[in-house]
Amino acid sequence: MSKHLSAASGLYHFIWRWHFYAGLVVAPFLIILALTGSIYLFKDELEGVLYRDMVHVAPAARHMLVSTQEAAVLDAYPGATITRYVAPLANDRASEWAITTSEGERLVAFTNAADATLTGVIDADTRLMTLVSQMHGELLLGRTGDWLVEFAGCWAFVLLVTDAFLWWPRKGRKAGVLAPRLKAKGRSFWRDLHAAPAAWNAPIIAFLILTGLPWSGFWGENLAKFGTISSLAATMAPSPNFSAPPNVPPHHQYATLEDNPDAADLPWSVRHAVLPTVAHSPSRVSIDRLIAQADIRGINAPGLRILFASRPDGVVTLSYVPQTAQGQRTVHIDPSTGAIVQDIAWDQYSPLGKAVEFGVETHMGKQFGLANQLLMLASCVLLILTVCFGVMMWWTRRPAGRIGAPPVPENFRPGWPIIAIAALLGVVFPLVGASMLLIVAIEFVSARLAKRSAA
Repeated sequence: MSKHLSAASGLYHFIWRWHFYAGLVVAPFLIILALTGSIYLFKDELEGVLYRDMVHVAPAARHMLVSTQEAAVLDAYPGATITRYVAPLANDRASEWAITTSEGERLVAFTNAADATLTGVIDADTRLMTLVSQMHGELLLGRTGDWLVEFAGCWAFVLLVTDAFLWWPRKGRKAGVLAPRLKAKGRSFWRDLHAAPAAWNAPIIAFLILTGLPWSGFWGENLAKFGTISSLAATMAPSPNFSAPPNVPPHHQYATLEDNPDAADLPWSVRHAVLPTVAHSPSRVSIDRLIAQADIRGINAPGLRILFASRPDGVVTLSYVPQTAQGQRTVHIDPSTGAIVQDIAWDQYSPLGKAVEFGVETHMGKQFGLANQLLMLASCVLLILTVCFGVMMWWTRRPAGRIGAPPVPENFRPGWPIIAIAALLGVVFPLVGASMLLIVAIEFVSARLAKRSAA
């Protein structure tokens, strides 16, 4: 069949073929990412309903000392270690404590700040939003899932590029370009439902992909490393302006979440910065003193997190991440003396760090409030629909018993502009580049084998 296609249609069919295969491979991943992303947009609202009896308390004019609440948790779980404290999100919400029991079990306990009573406990690893977050970021498969999500996200960006070419009207065609033809029949009907809404949604999906990639295992970590070693370090490094006093001992970096699972709460710019270590001492300042430090710096506010050191020489971290990225604040404290080791505010982020943090907050539907949440939700729902419409379009045109990949003339060779664009995408997204080379090699070998068989 491919022999009878005109050379003029070769480029269209070539790009359509890549779009087709990429779409079939990443479609399931995109649906999973869109579903889990839609759920996580409403993290606080959904957990407020699911764990209502634990997280909702009667509003009170006065709260007990945080140390009194801490004591209530430790009394309920003797020998437990507290790894994180989260201040109540509102006057009618409970305080949150992440603990590791003496048996090694990870739990989340909630206390009523008004009387320090324990309102409930859940398993940290089966918490709804923990599972949703892990499914969204790594498909519940750890590092392997992280790479798969990144692979799908990068190829989704390629889908957007090829979709723009396929959608662009040719020969003056206007029907089905900006709005689907609802009276169309068969494949044309599904094609319009797939193509037109996808074109509207493409800028938002591109934004979601690019703002999500910094958190991926391969692309994100290498972006941070490249920024640090490049000649543009002042602009590209995640945090070139974070510095500790000269008398602070050598630095340590949380390389993985196994070092401190609660480090996931830290902003990207801070996670990829070096964290200072301090002289080990058995003495520890009270949590009330840490709260006092937060008060002094104006961050003793709803949602304040205190991350306790996971190493004997580690710092305690006060992390305040409000709805808007510009209000982020991270304060590292020597747990034995209460002295401030680092105080990191928005102004100290590099331009790259600011761009990432602003993008992440918008990605999560926080930066611009409810309108931001609803826009991201609408984009996710539209993405799911367009993926399903694309699958239906393929299914209606698929020859019986065959996959139905778009044919390409045997004598067609992509020009240098196409090769340059593919090379650029391969460099920017290394997992795409590696898989492109693999696909080209497979097709080359398959073609040679087919010719030998025919001979």
